[in-house]
Amino acid sequence: MEWLWLILGIAGLGLLWLLIITMEKLTERLKVHDEARRLAKKDIAERTAAAESEFLEDQYAKASAIDYIENATFSGNDDPQLKAAIETLSSEELVQSAVRRMFGTPQGTDDITASRSAFDQTPTHKKVLAKGDGVTPVKVRSSARSALSKSEQKMLKKIKQGD
Repeated sequence: MEWLWLILGIAGLGLLWLLIITMEKLTERLKVHDEARRLAKKDIAERTAAAESEFLEDQYAKASAIDYIENATFSGNDDPQLKAAIETLSSEELVQSAVRRMFGTPQGTDDITASRSAFDQTPTHKKVLAKGDGVTPVKVRSSARSALSKSEQKMLKKIKQGD
């Protein structure tokens, strides 16, 4: 019986040793993955910072080009600053800048007011009578009911909810 306990004790120690070795390998593997994640995170942060700075430089160049086209006096067609400004801007931005230079900045619609409403000239309620010459009568829905069918209403409700 003592031999049995001795063999079980040695087997238990062997299993414990295997468990310890496995845990060490697992922690080493986790350290390697953590280091790789840290390096990837650092790389992403550097690329993001570089992209942001490049974007801001492009926006500054576009803003200065738009300002030059809108406000500067040109010395001729061979002006190098004008060529650089044209190359910097997209066609849409170039057209908008040229339009603002020729016509000025667009005015808002705040000053436009109406003295009378268009609804004051027409009666608000009209009675509609539907007639048909055909064999089947014309179906008229009341204005209180929705113009959509129930399935269309359900679909619209789902779209509005974002499902």
